[in-house]
Amino acid sequence: MKLRITTLLLASALACAPACNASSTAGSDTGVADVSEDVTDALPGDVSGDTLSEPDSGSDGDAPEDTGALDTAVADVADTAVADTAVADTAVADTAVADVNPGEKATVWGTILGTSCGGLEAEIASPAPSFLTSTWEIDVATFDPDLLDTGPAYRFSQPNAGGSSKCSEVMSLQWIIACEDADLYKIETAISYDTVGSITDYEVLIGGDKVGVSVTRAYLGPTVTEYDTAKATTLLEKKLAGINESSANVSAEDAWVKQILYVWTLRADWVPLLEEAWDALSADLKADTIVLVAVESGTEYIVKDTCDDAQ
Repeated sequence: MKLRITTLLLASALACAPACNASSTAGSDTGVADVSEDVTDALPGDVSGDTLSEPDSGSDGDAPEDTGALDTAVADVADTAVADTAVADTAVADTAVADVNPGEKATVWGTILGTSCGGLEAEIASPAPSFLTSTWEIDVATFDPDLLDTGPAYRFSQPNAGGSSKCSEVMSLQWIIACEDADLYKIETAISYDTVGSITDYEVLIGGDKVGVSVTRAYLGPTVTEYDTAKATTLLEKKLAGINESSANVSAEDAWVKQILYVWTLRADWVPLLEEAWDALSADLKADTIVLVAVESGTEYIVKDTCDDAQ
């Protein structure tokens, strides 16, 4: 039987000679592996396993090893190493994607900073009130209505129901759409109420829920830089009382699940004062309202309400 095996090996090697001579050194190992595997396949089942790997009993123990099995093992190890490397690379890539600029949202107006951007839906689902902050680094020096999304563009085209809040309403809506993929549902003059009283500025759809939005500004004029918790408390108390009243009076068809009080400011150092004032307010006044304080950075046309001066 061993003589038959040796004869088969020799015949296969001779048949391989032209191809092997034409191959490179690197390729010759592959050729040997292929021939050995073919020989092994051709052997009867009772000798195709252990017989080939054992030395002849009459020899000195220097019989050639099963090269095909060795090459196959090497190939398997190489494949495993490549696979492991690919898995590791994929894991690194996934981590890199997940960690790219957390807390930042690039928009055509500039970068929105803060984890509140993209976090409103979770706050809407919570029954508790909340205080959030954000900074919008606006790099559009002159207000350009052509950059507005459909909802904000429509609000921009409509007259104000009163006060100097057009720009702050338009850009707060632009922020909410950019961060939450929201849709404008109704502007303030279209929302229905059962009783005359305070009204909210507009209503949006976030994650399928109707959400009321009231907008204000922590702003005392172009020359005032001093602020304190008393002034912040006065602002928040007035606006939150109006929010609670409008929530009680809104008709069933336009009823929202929650309201957002969106506060614009030009001064980042006023934000902690607003939060301190918020913390001291009663639970009844806070209700389940989300307060979002946004700092306008790089421009002043939102807070100063000058976005439509040249239009």
